Formats: sequence, C-alpha cells, structure tokens
Amino acid sequence: MIRKLRVRFIILSTASLLLLLGIIVISSSVLTYRELVENADRVLAMLAENGVHPLPELPPEQVRFPGTDAEKRDKEFMGPFGRRPLSPESMYEARFFAVVLSAEGQVLRVDTQRIVMVDETEAGDYGEAAYRKKGARGFIGEFRYQKLTGENSDSDHEMCVLFLDCGRNLFTFKHSLMINCLISFLGLVAVFIVIVVISGKIVRPVSESYEKQKQFISVAGHEIRTPVTIIDADAELLAMEIGDGNEWLQDICKQTKRMAVLTDNLLTLSRMDEHRQQYTMIDFPISDVVEETVLSFQALAHSWNRNIMTEIAPMLSFHGDEGSVRQLVGILLDNAIKYIREQADGGCEDILLKLGKKGRSLCLSVSNSSEPVSEEQLKRFFERFYRTEQSRDSETGGYGLGLSIARSIVEAHRGKITASAPAAGTVRITVVLPMK
Repeated sequence: MIRKLRVRFIILSTASLLLLLGIIVISSSVLTYRELVENADRVLAMLAENGVHPLPELPPEQVRFPGTDAEKRDKEFMGPFGRRPLSPESMYEARFFAVVLSAEGQVLRVDTQRIVMVDETEAGDYGEAAYRKKGARGFIGEFRYQKLTGENSDSDHEMCVLFLDCGRNLFTFKHSLMINCLISFLGLVAVFIVIVVISGKIVRPVSESYEKQKQFISVAGHEIRTPVTIIDADAELLAMEIGDGNEWLQDICKQTKRMAVLTDNLLTLSRMDEHRQQYTMIDFPISDVVEETVLSFQALAHSWNRNIMTEIAPMLSFHGDEGSVRQLVGILLDNAIKYIREQADGGCEDILLKLGKKGRSLCLSVSNSSEPVSEEQLKRFFERFYRTEQSRDSETGGYGLGLSIARSIVEAHRGKITASAPAAGTVRITVVLPMK
C-alpha cells in the first residue's frame, strides 16, 4: 500500500510538472511564431505600399507605412516591452521576389532582383503554387507570400504575389524550440530524480503509522484470541454442568463467538497486509467449488428467509488458491444474505449468483435487492469497518471486514472486484479473475 502511495505521488507530481512545462513551451512557441508571421506580413505590406517593380530607392524618412500616418507610426509598430520590431530599414533588409500572374494563373513577369537563392524558373513555380492556394497569405516552404489584386496590383486583370524569405527566422524559431524542449526535458528529469528521492521522506510518516496500525492489529488479535478461547471453553464446561438453557450463558457463548470471528478476520487482514498469507496456486474446477459453496449456504439462506439462485457455467477451471476462492464466494453470499432488503409482506427474497467466462477472464457476480445506495457508498464498500446500515450491526453480527478480505483475495489473484447498482434497489458485487 505504501509503495503504491509513493508511486502515485511520483506519477502525479511528474505529470503536473510535465503539464506545466508543456503549457509554457507551447505558449511561448505559439506567441513567438505568431510574432514571426505578423512581422513578415508587416514587411510584405510595407513592400506592397512602396512598390516593388523595382523597389524604389527612397530615403527612410519617406517610406510609407501601410495603414497609418506619421503621428501614429511609432505607436502602431512599437512592439511589447518597448521593442521596435519594424523600421523603415526592414524593407531594404528583406530578401524577397515578386511574381505577376494573369487571371488564369499564367506567369507574366518575375522580379528576382532582391534575392539570389531563387531563379526565375523557381520563382514562377512558387507563383503558380501560391495562385492555387486559397487565402491571400500563407507559407510555401520558407517563403511567406501575399497576393495583391485590384488596386494593389499593376492591373485589375493581373495578380502580383510577393514572396518574403523567412528562412533565417524560421530556423531561429525551430532552433529555439528545440533548445526549450531540451532544457524542459532535462529539468523534468532532474525534478523527477528529486521527487523520487524526497518521496520516501514525504510518505515516511504515513508508512510508520500504517506499520504501527498493522502491528497493533496483529498483536491485539493474538492477545485477544487467548482470553476469548478460555471464556468460550469455560462457558461450554459451565453449560455441561448447569445446562445450556440459561439465558446469560447463551449470551456469553454468542458474544464470544462474535469476538472470535472478529479476531480471525483481523488476523487474516494482518497476514494479507504483510504478505504472509500463504496461497497454493493450482488448477481446480471452479464451477464445482462455487456450487459446493452455494450448497453449504442454502441452510443459512433459508433460515434468513432467502433463496439463492445460480447461473453457473459448467466445466470451468481456474488456476488459483482453492481455499481462498471458497472463502471469497462465502463472503459474497454471506454479505448478500445479511444485507438484502426485507420484503414488506415478509416474502422470500432471491439472491442471484452467476459464474461465467468472459474473454480470457472468469466473471463471478452476486446480486441482491437492497435499500437505495449512492455512488459514494458503492465506492466505500470495500473499506474496512465501513457499513451502509450502522443500525443493523447488532442484527447481522458483521463488522464490515468481509468485503475488505474479499478484495485482498481478489488482488492476490490479480483480479478486480467492483460494486454497482444496475437498477434501483439492487446491488451487485462483480469479481473478474484473469485465467492463464
């Protein structure tokens, strides 16, 4: 249990850190890429505003910024944290080319004076590719393009496509992204190592408390067993002398038996917690074992005015501890008998036990009618000492340990046990045991 708690703490802490780092890296990357695209679009807009056939040799003070006047220029192009991402020189620093196409998409003219890495043939291919794409802007390879039509082009029947080389900025972006991912990964590994080291110290108080609890249950169980055995033996001897019809003597015998059952259950749980419970794993006919267990509970069921109905698939075999499986079936039947809902007219209530094969697993279920049970109560069914009806403790003689023992048996066989309410007023305990 403590090991599982530590593993869950490590997984939860690591997953939380991974999520945080992922959000930081993705957010910063998205913002950086968005700024890269916006700056490229601004340069393209400036080139379109000032003409590109060829680029006019204007002094910086005469360069026109798109969509703004001189008074608003500084504010319009002032970046965050006081940076100025765009300046009049950006137009002259940019590497770009232009392609003019007809309305049908045929290349008419190509201007590659401001770039060396692309010749006229390649520029024409880029222009045709941009013509086929939807939208006025986009990326083709490392080039950001913008389509100019109507007033922004030389003719209403022509389309001018500007291509801006963003290769260096994209490389810087990708390189920064890789560095951020690497730093985040190394940080995650370092923090994971720290979490693994300190997790032991964090769960140590819980571990010590849990060990003391197990030690107390084990010691108390052994210490209580001796006086209970003596009291029970003395009560039997006294009954032989004065007769067993004495009311007080019957009460003593009844309570000692209850104490003996509680002590045995506590010791069983203690052995299971400390993994001292010995299991002999063999192949045995589980169908026959379940049928025999049901027959042994029929008399008890009839005494409580119950009827056990079965749907057991024949000839099923299972590899496990036969005694533990018998105990498991007995716990489920005993729980159903004691906690079934009473009929108003005092009629006989039915308990349904099913055993069948589902895929590569065996499915055992016990269903009975009950008072309405909430989802929260169903989740707590297998907690120790948990009772949904505390007022019936004295009537049933139980202590809320049976289903906890059942869960330990199922987990020892690498199975799963769950509680559900398939219909209103019905409770079903389902056990799934994997087969070899």
